[in-house]
Amino acid sequence: MNEVWSVKNRTSGFTLVELMVVVLLVGLAVLVFTQIPLFGLSSWRKGSERLRMQRDANLMMIKIRRKLRPASSSNIDVSDSHTLVIDQNTGEKFFLNDQNHLSYQGPEGTPELVIPGDTGTTQFNVTNPTGTIINVTLTLVREGVQTTLRTAVKPRN
Repeated sequence: MNEVWSVKNRTSGFTLVELMVVVLLVGLAVLVFTQIPLFGLSSWRKGSERLRMQRDANLMMIKIRRKLRPASSSNIDVSDSHTLVIDQNTGEKFFLNDQNHLSYQGPEGTPELVIPGDTGTTQFNVTNPTGTIINVTLTLVREGVQTTLRTAVKPRN
C-alpha cells in the first residue's frame, strides 16, 4: 500500500518543451522591455522635430515682419500670392523658389533661403484686403507634420 518513489526511476533535467517555453517567455519579455524605451525615443524625436519646425516657421515670420514694417506701402506689390515684393524699385522680395522653399532676394539681387537647409515645403500666401494691412499666412510642412502661422503687418505709409 505504501508506495515509495525511487530516485533511480526518475530522470533529472528539463524537457525540450519546457526549455522552448522558457526561451519564448524570456524572448517576449526582452522584446517588451526594449520596445518601451524605443517608443519613448521615437516620441521624443517627433516632438523635437515639431518644435524645431515651429521655431523655424516663427523665425521666417520674424524676418518677413522686419522687412515689411519699414517698407513704404506704395512700393509693396502683393499681386502674386506666392511673392511679396517689398520694394518695387530695388526688387527686394520674399518668394517661393522652384523647390517651394521660402527665399528672400535683397536689393543686391542675390536670392537666399530664409531658413538655410530647410527640407520642408513652404506655402506662402499674402493678401492685402484693406490696402494698408498685409496679411501673411505661412505654412511649413515637414515629414507629414504641418505648422501654420498668420500675422498682419501694417507698413509705414
